[in-house]
Amino acid sequence: MKKHILIALITISLLQIFCTHKTDEQKRTKSIIPVSIYTVKEKTFLSSSERDGEILPQKRVYLIPTVTGTIVEMRKKIGDMVKKGEIVAIVDHRVIDDKIKALSEQIRAIKAKRLLLQKDTERFERLYKKDAVSKHRYEEVKAEYTATLSQEKALISDLNSLKERLKDYFVKSPINGTIADKLCDTGNIAAGKPIYIIDDLNWIKIQSSVPENLFNKLTDKSYLIATIPAINKKIKAGITRVSSSIDYLTRSGKIEATIQNRDRKIKPGMYVKVKVVTGTYKAPAIDRDALMKLPATGVYYVFVVKKDNTVQKVNLQLGRINGNYQEVISGLKKGDRVVVKGQGILKSGYRVEIKEIEKP
Repeated sequence: MKKHILIALITISLLQIFCTHKTDEQKRTKSIIPVSIYTVKEKTFLSSSERDGEILPQKRVYLIPTVTGTIVEMRKKIGDMVKKGEIVAIVDHRVIDDKIKALSEQIRAIKAKRLLLQKDTERFERLYKKDAVSKHRYEEVKAEYTATLSQEKALISDLNSLKERLKDYFVKSPINGTIADKLCDTGNIAAGKPIYIIDDLNWIKIQSSVPENLFNKLTDKSYLIATIPAINKKIKAGITRVSSSIDYLTRSGKIEATIQNRDRKIKPGMYVKVKVVTGTYKAPAIDRDALMKLPATGVYYVFVVKKDNTVQKVNLQLGRINGNYQEVISGLKKGDRVVVKGQGILKSGYRVEIKEIEKP
């Protein structure tokens, strides 16, 4: 008896659940949900590639002294501004100083001798014209004067060379710029290695790469958009240089843009995201407000309004973004009506009433 009662109770419960579910389905079928829609249209999108880039100074100098010796003075530190021709370091030049001093004393002595011989030559010339001395004696004095004059000129030439060489011991910046790095200290030996790195930061270079499928589409109208998060800056610039070959490992080609850095806030080495734009194209686009996302798979979908005003759930493959619109690669076509407001409570088969059509 108890067994029959239990079976009866279970049957009644199942009938109640079934009836309730059926009633809910009937209500949803009969109820009409007000929605706003967007009609899919073609929009213009950028044909582009986005990759990491590199920021470099337009001009970078590795300053290497042309002489060897002990560095006795390093005048600049990292971050200092320098002008072209400004002395930034000094190499020990005492040996050259001593040579210049010794050579100067030789020149003074030879000059004194040359002046005496000059007077003797002039005097012997007058005597020779009066037949007071022989031609041989006159030519001897004249020859000695000529040799002394030549020796004086040679010494002066050597002195001038030493003075020019002395300038190399006072190391100068070849450009206007900023000290990017200091590679030596006072007391180190200057021996063919850089002592400073100097960057001209008035102009900077942004380098990146373009995949081979877009590389041949680069034209003189192509440009890049550089985003530098560290200074919250976005820059648009024309491409100034394109490599002549493709890297066989990365299957991409290098590009470069030169940008004026007026406020000098852009620093070499900063992270930069580079979008290289090669052209534009048209494609069906969806208002992004219409997009729904499956939490498990991450697939985007929308509800399309059919001719009978019922809706159908459609999965999408999406492409590039232009403002609030996104390219539809597959799933929709031009002219499709898509729900942009009220789609949160919809399921396939629900009937809707179009209250508003959003303008593109």
